[in-house]
Amino acid sequence: MIRRWTLGPAGPDGNERTLDRVRHRDYVLDLRSVGAPAHDWLRRARPTRSIGTAYPDGPHDIALARSYDVLIHLHQVGAARLRDR
Repeated sequence: MIRRWTLGPAGPDGNERTLDRVRHRDYVLDLRSVGAPAHDWLRRARPTRSIGTAYPDGPHDIALARSYDVLIHLHQVGAARLRDR
């Protein structure tokens, strides 16, 4: 069964809250080459919501730069829709 979820704001100490404060609304960041001081911040584990096929699940403590090569941040996302056949 497909369900639609509406989320409230991210917790104050989580990765999502800080990433939302970046001056660019949508951005891509190569985590393999980011410099200081962001490098140290990105290597520290913080609460992170993972919204996929098993939501609700988490948040989990994730160090973004140790877990991923690239970060894609979209300020606003919407629900997916099934395609008509």
